[in-house]
Amino acid sequence: MADGSTSLNEDGPDHFELVEMAKGLADAVRARAGDAENNRRLHRETHEALLAGGFYKVQMPARYGGLEMSHRTMLDCAVEIGRGCGSSAWIFSNIAAQNGIVSMASRQAQDDVWGENDYACTASSFPAKGGKVEAVEGGIVANGVWSFASGVDWADWNNMQVFVPREGGGVAHHMALVPKSDYRVIDDWNSPGLVATGSRSIELDNVFIPAHRMLNTAEARKGTTIDVSENFGPIFRVPPMCGANKIFSGPVIGMARGALDAIERDLSARNNVAGVPMASLTTAQMRVAEAGALIEAAWALMQRDCDVAFDIGEIGRLTTVEDRAFWRRNNAYAGVMCVKAVDILHPLIGARGLTPDSDFMRAYRDIHAATMQINMAWDRHAISAAEIQLGLTPSDPRA
Repeated sequence: MADGSTSLNEDGPDHFELVEMAKGLADAVRARAGDAENNRRLHRETHEALLAGGFYKVQMPARYGGLEMSHRTMLDCAVEIGRGCGSSAWIFSNIAAQNGIVSMASRQAQDDVWGENDYACTASSFPAKGGKVEAVEGGIVANGVWSFASGVDWADWNNMQVFVPREGGGVAHHMALVPKSDYRVIDDWNSPGLVATGSRSIELDNVFIPAHRMLNTAEARKGTTIDVSENFGPIFRVPPMCGANKIFSGPVIGMARGALDAIERDLSARNNVAGVPMASLTTAQMRVAEAGALIEAAWALMQRDCDVAFDIGEIGRLTTVEDRAFWRRNNAYAGVMCVKAVDILHPLIGARGLTPDSDFMRAYRDIHAATMQINMAWDRHAISAAEIQLGLTPSDPRA
């Protein structure tokens, strides 16, 4: 059994090679970040570099040319890319994670997506604006608007979150795959942060989605979809929706590192009004040191979680409610630490740093937007974990 550091695709890079490739992208994506923000979408050259480097394939099955690598590989690549551009890391992580989720769907669904194009990319969306589905014979019919489809500009498919009505009442949460020919993209992404993610909405009009393209997320968490997916590697036993592969916390750590990089570059070349080098000021040094420690602590916590998740998958144990709650808590707390680090650094930029093209201010805007994502919401996930620690039934229905 692979240990998660080596690609199961013999022609692909191993963990260390892929992370080094990600490091090599940081300067280029930083140079394109301003254009990407202006266009409100991932820069074409960045997308093409991620495609050519195989980054989106990190959690795809080897049978389709995927790398089938560990959660830590995905995390560390997101951190390195995010150091250059937070939006680029967000798109990488989201598309790569969706490949991991598609890998848990039926083999027929996987063939639909990758059978003729193993470089096909999948975005995802949520029915925040009233998108609804109804159950029909052989599947569901979808109508309305689904939002926050990060990377939709470059996606061939969308893995929509849907709530399917049950016969006896209530709903069941599923992921449902639709090709881009079945939806219309709505240009409604105008966020002040993560601008270049292009997280637009999609609209569907009476679209039929066959049952084989639907994944019941509760069943996936239980591991009961593994036989149907025909993917038995360790990473497929720890579903991305469990938070094990750090879809959102990886980019957030990268954003914080990018902010620290920007401050270090600025302080090393700047004097204050009295002509004293800023780098020699104790107050500046203390802020840089504390921010660096917070970022390193967040990254170490996420790496530990990834290693634990892979070990669980490798021995074949399915995840528990406790596993998932504590992973989500840790994800969110990594975000808390990284936001604190960036806020500590903020006073060091000075008035001249308050420009739209400032690398620091871009990272500042991005990290504050990123940690508003529901999976990074500290209060929500702290409560779920504490309920379990105190012997209570978790109130979060996704547990």
